[in-house]
Amino acid sequence: MKFRTLSTNEKAEMPTRTHVCIITADDLTQAVANTAQTLSVLALNAGDEVVGLTWYLRAPFQNTGDPAFNSDTISVGDDGSATQYLTAAEANFNGTYVTWRTTTTVVLYTAGSHILVTVNSMAAKILNNINRGELRLCFT
Repeated sequence: MKFRTLSTNEKAEMPTRTHVCIITADDLTQAVANTAQTLSVLALNAGDEVVGLTWYLRAPFQNTGDPAFNSDTISVGDDGSATQYLTAAEANFNGTYVTWRTTTTVVLYTAGSHILVTVNSMAAKILNNINRGELRLCFT
């Protein structure tokens, strides 16, 4: 997982966003079937503000050897709510995945928190078997 400032070209494409978190299939390490994985992508301090978020599923997640693995939904939240910014949406190549989503939810943090990304697996499937995929979350 990487977190960085958007490049000049990326800022031109998404003028209201300043930072990006890149989550790839390599970040999915959960080895128990039907078990979600929560990734902490950004630590926040009291006084920090998140003004919005854009989801860009650059490459849907996939286990290229198992077409029956057809669901892994993802939500974006914080320590207080797993869906503070985005409720769960499909991100699997073999499902009806969502390429673009955005929210203008503004949160001013009065205490420390974290931006959390929760990746859910389907019954009898293991997240670390996913070998392809990239999600970009752009923040302001």
